Parts: sequence; C-alpha cells; structure tokens
Amino acid sequence: MKSILSILALLTLTTVSWAQTNRDEYVNAFPSPYNEYVTFNISARYGVSMPFGGQKGYIDRTSPTNFALEGEWLFPQRFSLGLKTGYQYAKQRLGRQVIGYTDGNTGQDVSAVQTRTLSIIPAMASLSYYFADNTAAIRPYVQFAGGGAFVDYTNYFGTLADQKSGFKGAIAPAIGLKYYGRREQGFGAEIQAQYQNVFFNYDQLKNSSPSLMLSAGITYRWY
Repeated sequence: MKSILSILALLTLTTVSWAQTNRDEYVNAFPSPYNEYVTFNISARYGVSMPFGGQKGYIDRTSPTNFALEGEWLFPQRFSLGLKTGYQYAKQRLGRQVIGYTDGNTGQDVSAVQTRTLSIIPAMASLSYYFADNTAAIRPYVQFAGGGAFVDYTNYFGTLADQKSGFKGAIAPAIGLKYYGRREQGFGAEIQAQYQNVFFNYDQLKNSSPSLMLSAGITYRWY
C-alpha cells in the first residue's frame, strides 16, 4: 500500500511539474506587449533636498518637503519620453537682527526675525534610458530633464516681506532604479537621485538655484 501511495505521489508531482513547465513555455513563446508596443508608467515620490551654490547661500538647510510626479511613454527600445512636475519647499528662520530693508524707493533699517522661504514647482520634459528591457523586475536608468520651473522667493522681515516670483528655465539630470519584484508586474517601488538647477537669481539667492534631491516612492506600469 505504501508503495502504491509513493508511486501516485511521484506521478502527481511529475504531472504538476510538467504542466507548469509547459505553461511557462507557452507564456514565454509569445513576446510581451511591454517589449512590442509603446506602454506607460507613472511614478509618485517623496524626497529630501540638499542645497548647493547660490541656493545654499540663501537657505543652507536640508529641505524635507519635496514631492515628485512623473509620467512616461515607454518605448520597446529601452528609452522613454516623459513629463515631470512636483512641489519643493525650503524654509529657514534666522535670529533677530538689524537689516537694511528697501520698500520701493525707500530704504530703512529694520530689527526683525528673518524667515527665508523658497517654493519651486517644476514643469519639465524628460528623456530616460533603461539598462533592462521593459518587462524586467529591476530597471536601472539614467535621465535628463529640461524645461522650466515656477519659483516663489519670499524673505520675511517680521511682518514685512521681500518677494519675487516667476517662471525660469531649469535642467534636472538624474539616475534611478525601478523595482517591480518580478517580470511584467505592474506595481513597484522607485528610488532616484536628481541634480536640479533652476536659473533664478534675486537678492540673497545668487548664481541660480541648484540642489540635489533624493527621493523614493511607488511606480506603476501598464499597457
């Protein structure tokens, strides 16, 4: 009896293994839509930003308030075209001091607590190249983005404010990695390191506004 049960168990395992192998061969016999057609990807990330250059001269602290949203058209040749935006905010408060303040054509000395703020809303087009095909579970990439950004510079002197805003040119090269867990899975995770330079110059913020943003979040691909 034990011998019969052992033979039946072996036959069952062999049959299941054969069926699974045939299924995998059947699935892999047809090319994936990800590698045959233009497909799509969307990502949302949260990040921290570190200032450099002129931006560090205005606000020298790391900003914890940064969000990024990207959409991409994925081409079978491992590159993508996309659009990206988001919201970046930095703030630093300085101790009370006497500051020369100009309001229009009138200059005066003001004793006040200075609160420096900087808001950036990028609007860029991106070109990315992936080092793995569109179905891969792990997809490292390099990216270059360019376009512009809306910048709001507001420096508060107590209740007074020195403000300048406008849309300026911007560039943002980046490297990153998307991780889906397995081939052709839709949802995944993403990390990215982006160097951004917004060509904005005003008062305390000189020689443009560069920063390095490290971000992580979720990504989703579909066809």
